[in-house]
Amino acid sequence: MEELFVETKDGNIKIDDSIVEKYDLKKGTLSPFTQSHIVDKNGDFKREEPPKEKVSLNQGDDEIEDMENGLLLSTSEMIDIAQGVDSDI
Repeated sequence: MEELFVETKDGNIKIDDSIVEKYDLKKGTLSPFTQSHIVDKNGDFKREEPPKEKVSLNQGDDEIEDMENGLLLSTSEMIDIAQGVDSDI
């Protein structure tokens, strides 16, 4: 496990390993208590960016269900059937 420190005006203060583990602290984040940077032993602060997901037009939930008999119904069509109404006006 990498040694982590809290960056302060008076220098870096080592964070106990049990606290690092308990709060899942990582270099490049902010301390949950002081909002100070969490750095490594060299004082390096590298902000960790969450991985960006690629957006695909085919990944979206189009709300169309494939029934057992091959019939395709959208959610709104299922609601209309359940309520006994027709969505075409």
